[in-house]
Amino acid sequence: MRNLTLYFEVGELTEVVFNDGVSNLARTSVRGKSGGALRTAGSFQWTSAVRALALLIVKTASTPSDALLRGLGNSLAASLDYAISKQPMWLTEMFGCDQQGISLARRLILRTNPERKRPGPVTLGVNQSYLPVTQITVFVNGKRCDAEMLTALRCQLGDIESVTTLQASAA
Repeated sequence: MRNLTLYFEVGELTEVVFNDGVSNLARTSVRGKSGGALRTAGSFQWTSAVRALALLIVKTASTPSDALLRGLGNSLAASLDYAISKQPMWLTEMFGCDQQGISLARRLILRTNPERKRPGPVTLGVNQSYLPVTQITVFVNGKRCDAEMLTALRCQLGDIESVTTLQASAA
């Protein structure tokens, strides 16, 4: 069965483990320029596209019915949309490719107005038919996240809606 696990330390993504459900082989990607001692691991750097991916997955785990990333020009959503279009190495290492060499990230993330070919924002969401929310797990500092921790993590990743929610609940 397909599943995705994200590991965060101090509000930044440090490791991603993805099982595509076909090969039953878990793909591990770690933060850095290479897998280092983890020779079979892929790697990623903490870019705006990776931050957008992390935020989208955390939003989906937190509020699956309303988990979208939307943005124009230099937004997080546009950064991730661009990465999905260009299929950089980190994305293919993280999720793998199909037989035609197309990154499975394109199946995982649904896009409206991809590459902003029309005026207006790009909108991204997790394809919950491809990866059910029940198969997403998030850990922060070695501890599995509950709803409150997911909301706090969304704030750290730059989700403005969560900041507003936390401020309202604190008042």
